[in-house]
Amino acid sequence: YWRYMGWDSPNQAQVTRHQTNATIATTSSVFENINGMLAHFNGVLRYVNGKYEIVVKSATDTFGLAQSITDDDIIGAINVEDAGQKGTYNSVSVSIPDPQNRFKARSVNFFDSTYMRQDRNVPKKGNLKTPYISNYYNARINARQYLEESRKGLKVTFTMEPKGLLLTAGSLIKLSNSRLGWSN
Repeated sequence: YWRYMGWDSPNQAQVTRHQTNATIATTSSVFENINGMLAHFNGVLRYVNGKYEIVVKSATDTFGLAQSITDDDIIGAINVEDAGQKGTYNSVSVSIPDPQNRFKARSVNFFDSTYMRQDRNVPKKGNLKTPYISNYYNARINARQYLEESRKGLKVTFTMEPKGLLLTAGSLIKLSNSRLGWSN
């Protein structure tokens, strides 16, 4: 099978990052079905200029395409909220429909020892739902991402001049603010 799929070897590194094993509910709208599938792809379905666009969040080390926002673009105050330890996890329980178990739920637990040490060995467990992932390795990738994102609880809010209307959901921005000492 792996040769047929074009992989060089039967290793997880050859498998695509996003996979789905969805059941489409015909009682739901197309929009709801698509958003359900996009949820575990880290995708956003947005409506721009009379057309639907799908954007998938991806890791990037460059912000070349990001919109730059400076002090001149911000109207009024900029607010920064740090959730602190609330909502952070060092372990996560994932329930996946297991094909070897006739697609009945199988619970798999993941933890990060570094996060556990940072939390003074106090368990902070989160739960992740992955209804369309039936592959253990892809569930593990999503669990890892869920843990990492839970550790980054910084939220920045501000009001922007009218050019901010050109930003769309899922757009990357570079924020520079002299009061906070931020540059890009």
